[in-house]
Amino acid sequence: MTPEILQGFLRNNCFIFHSEYGKKGVTLTTAQRLKNQITNSAQLKNGQNLNIFTGLENVADIDKDCLEVIELANRFLPTAGIVFGRESTPTSHALYKVLDLDKKNTRLHFSFRDSDKNNTLIEIRAHGHYTMCGGTYDCGEKVVHTKLDDLTEISYEQLKKQVSLLALAAVILRKSRLPNVAEHNMFFKEFAGVFNQYKLPEDDAVKIFESVISVGSCQNCKDDMNVRLAQLKSVYKREKGLKTVGLPSIVKKYDWSENEHEDIKKILYAITGRDVLPDFTNTFVDRIAYMMKSGLYYDLEDKEMYTGEAIDVKYARDFNNGKYTPLKFWKQHPDRKVCVDFAYPPADPNRFITVGGKLKINVFEKNELVPDATADTDKFWDLVSHVIPHDKEREHFLNWYAYQIQFPGKKIRHAIILQSDEFQLGKGSLFDLLRLMLGLHNTRKIELEESLDKGKGYLINAQTVLIDEAKSSGSWSEKSKLINTLKTIITEGTIGVRQLYKEYSEQDTCTNYWINTNHRDAFSLPENEVRYWVYFSPAKRDQQLLDDFHDAKDNYNLAGGVLHELLQRDLSKFNPLAPAPTTEYRTEMHGLADRPLNDFIREQFEQGVFPFDRDMVTTVELFDYLKKEKRVKITREREIANAIELIGGKKRKNCPTQVGKFSTIWIINDAPRLEKLTTKELAAEYVPFYFDSKINYAPANNHLVR
Repeated sequence: MTPEILQGFLRNNCFIFHSEYGKKGVTLTTAQRLKNQITNSAQLKNGQNLNIFTGLENVADIDKDCLEVIELANRFLPTAGIVFGRESTPTSHALYKVLDLDKKNTRLHFSFRDSDKNNTLIEIRAHGHYTMCGGTYDCGEKVVHTKLDDLTEISYEQLKKQVSLLALAAVILRKSRLPNVAEHNMFFKEFAGVFNQYKLPEDDAVKIFESVISVGSCQNCKDDMNVRLAQLKSVYKREKGLKTVGLPSIVKKYDWSENEHEDIKKILYAITGRDVLPDFTNTFVDRIAYMMKSGLYYDLEDKEMYTGEAIDVKYARDFNNGKYTPLKFWKQHPDRKVCVDFAYPPADPNRFITVGGKLKINVFEKNELVPDATADTDKFWDLVSHVIPHDKEREHFLNWYAYQIQFPGKKIRHAIILQSDEFQLGKGSLFDLLRLMLGLHNTRKIELEESLDKGKGYLINAQTVLIDEAKSSGSWSEKSKLINTLKTIITEGTIGVRQLYKEYSEQDTCTNYWINTNHRDAFSLPENEVRYWVYFSPAKRDQQLLDDFHDAKDNYNLAGGVLHELLQRDLSKFNPLAPAPTTEYRTEMHGLADRPLNDFIREQFEQGVFPFDRDMVTTVELFDYLKKEKRVKITREREIANAIELIGGKKRKNCPTQVGKFSTIWIINDAPRLEKLTTKELAAEYVPFYFDSKINYAPANNHLVR
């Protein structure tokens, strides 16, 4: 740097300090920079690089980092007093005196990440930064000085806006030159819609169009400049509410990356002043949606509905500049979402979706579990084989199980019913593992009562639902009602729902159903029913197997391993729309379940009502007692025997009692003791309770009168 050039900087009160020659990067501390200050030409030495300490004396540097910005700079930036740069880009730096420069004004930069290279477009360097203004770069290029006049004075907001407009124009110029922009007429028309969407002042929009078209390489656009500007102005004159192309449409059409989308939004926010809000508020509009039917706001962060006041209170600290309240900002934002209802389509990755012309919120949340090819899955296969030992039935169950993992949101047009005489066999554990793979938030465990609820909330936010009949006390009529209720929702893609405080509506549903029970007569299945696949497990409870399964699930990522294997499972022969395969168990359940007698005996037994409070009964006596005393319609003793068996009764044949020489005694209480007795001992202990020829029953005190 010559003394004359140095004087040009010093005359404008620029703080100059020296650093190592040939290196652009400065590692000096602030104290060292202050110590190395150069205040006169006598301090100049060969073998020095010189730098401006920006911010001091209100001096700011505009660093133009890309070709498009340099091409357009003179159309947006005020004339600069000092201009310099490296030999290949001699006008890449311009100095200004910012009258109201504050210490919080450090560095403002705009990037456009459309490549793997340096993606900075332009930056304002102020307090705490520096710019090399003399010497040699690492690559050997020297600093050249284009202009050394008095610094132009400007306010920070003015400078910031012009830099923002320049950055936006540079992006549009760069994109307009790409080969995938075949129709410039449509390209500029689409950006006119974006400018209007983001509330750019019309004069600024016109300036961007004029500058980009003038500097651009398309002669047709230059010839049709007036047409392009007329199109722009017509977009701004459109009535509010008329549909225009928005930024998301451009991003999709021209295959922009998420980074490019984010970067241009940042520039647009800066032009309109919305960047003065915290970064959080630029995404705030995507966190809140207004629900028309309820008049409430849905917070996508915590998945709850709130009043407007609650939203303002929750987010007030993020809007502390006093210019906006959260909802005022949201209401004025062009990207705000006003929705009609919720939807649950797992196959759709979009948060907001349009169904039948209505905007809805997709409340599906993808599970974060990652498939793990290294996890040991033996305990899963051991438990499945134990619960379902029959090969054919096990294969169907596994296909049904895996289909929901491979095709989330696809409906299987039949439910499964798993029955076991043993409690805690492992049926529920298999469902729990499925929950870990699909996500706890995407699955539900409900009891019989909830499944009959007219609100049917489980229909609209779950992939798979377990109806745990074993924990319910549903009557025969309730179970019949459940079967009739499920008939439609198992097979149809929509269902009528009446939720609390809402009108009746048709809702889409992709839910699949799994029913666990310990009762073979659990449901009154019609003959030839095709909507249910039924399996009765003959297995006995294996505590060690269950302990090993849960240890693998809780400590060794069993879910991740099974997820990996089921994603690879061949499902080419599984048809989710086909009727459920017929099983002998479905036929048996049909034969057993269509019996109100079964429910009557179970309810009497569970309440300890005579004669089911006794340790032993015979079907001969029960047949007469229920017909004559309780007026129950029965035609055969076998019906009673089936009902006693279903409540866990243990049968002992050929017992010589007062009822008959070859009576069948059913043990219904105190089984551990009575089962150890021989047939003769059991017969000797048995006391009849309703045998007309020998005994009269006295109901007042439950005693026998001989």
